[in-house]
Amino acid sequence: MSKATMSTRNNKLAAAERIEGASPSLLRLYSRLGVLPNANLERVARGSECQLIPTGKTIFRQEDDADAVYLLLDGEIRLEHRNENGEAVMHRVFGPYESFGDVALLGEGSRYYTASTSSVSVVIRTPLSLLREVLATDPNLATAWIHAVSTDLQRREQRLADSVAQHIAHPAFFDAA
Repeated sequence: MSKATMSTRNNKLAAAERIEGASPSLLRLYSRLGVLPNANLERVARGSECQLIPTGKTIFRQEDDADAVYLLLDGEIRLEHRNENGEAVMHRVFGPYESFGDVALLGEGSRYYTASTSSVSVVIRTPLSLLREVLATDPNLATAWIHAVSTDLQRREQRLADSVAQHIAHPAFFDAA
């Protein structure tokens, strides 16, 4: 392991140890949580945990029960989906100060993607049950979260439409027919 990689890992480990959980001020950096009054933000912070996750580790797998939402403080997270042929299809890469796994708030069920680290990462894990309790009592958070998730879904739909349009317009598509 290079000195630079070791230094980065040590800095992230030190940051995770200093946090020892999620502080309200840290959670407020996320636009979705920034609308919460202090009492609810403190409640979410007390119920969340900060984790240092090494490179190449899986956070959750496709088909796992959805039990938490994750906020990425540092590092990089990849979401992939295995299609019906068993091939891994890259969905998205998340960077610092983005959340992932939050579509689970919209319903019950299992994960559609596998989330894994592309680098040493520091995440805050918040139980889904806690976020649902807070969402039920705080309409500002519920509205902000619904808006953010629906915006994300609209972006995904647009990327999918663009991808399909590129494949259909590609000359190889017509050659195969």
